[in-house]
Amino acid sequence: MTIMLRPALRVDAKGERLRLLEVHAHPDDESSRGAATTAKYVAEGVDVIVATCTGGERGSILNPAMDRPDILANIADIRRQEMDRAREILGVRQVWLGFVDSGLPEGENPPPLPEGSFARTELSVAVAPLVKVIRSFQPHVMTTYNESDGGYRHPDHVMCHKISVAAFERAADPDAYPELGAAWQPLKLYYSFTFHRERTVALDRAMVARGLESPYTERLRQWP
Repeated sequence: MTIMLRPALRVDAKGERLRLLEVHAHPDDESSRGAATTAKYVAEGVDVIVATCTGGERGSILNPAMDRPDILANIADIRRQEMDRAREILGVRQVWLGFVDSGLPEGENPPPLPEGSFARTELSVAVAPLVKVIRSFQPHVMTTYNESDGGYRHPDHVMCHKISVAAFERAADPDAYPELGAAWQPLKLYYSFTFHRERTVALDRAMVARGLESPYTERLRQWP
């Protein structure tokens, strides 16, 4: 006979479910950055909300099968549909902060970021929707991107870090944005370090050990 043991539900000192707020730049970041950790905490009874800063309107299409004019013309709607599905799979709730994707300028002389895009929004304005989410949801823990480059130098990821840190502090200040609800101080703010060497080495070794061709071998060979 097999006995399945459910993990103990994570609760705070008052016996309430622990609450986790994950702040991401685009729809799909919740799936590519920490999805397994998210699923683990959901399975343990943690109440998780994903706050998505932008709609991913200027995202790239990496799947050749989806690189079609009809997809490109409706990419914002399609990314919302993908977010709906990701939300169901991960078992989380999700809110949109309402900003517009800044895109990722490339080349030797990249163009300026589009007017009205997330990364060009004044910080005091960009922080407000996240402060509102924090005060209404009252998370114990928040996660966001690292402070150096937001994960991979995308301007929206850098901006996501900035508003997360600012909102973590200002949500606890009763004099800041008083119209957005009562002050609340999350207990912890964690940064995610997606592309550090130790993680890449671990992935490379795991794939090689399973007889798979690792895409990380060449990356590690060229690692500065």
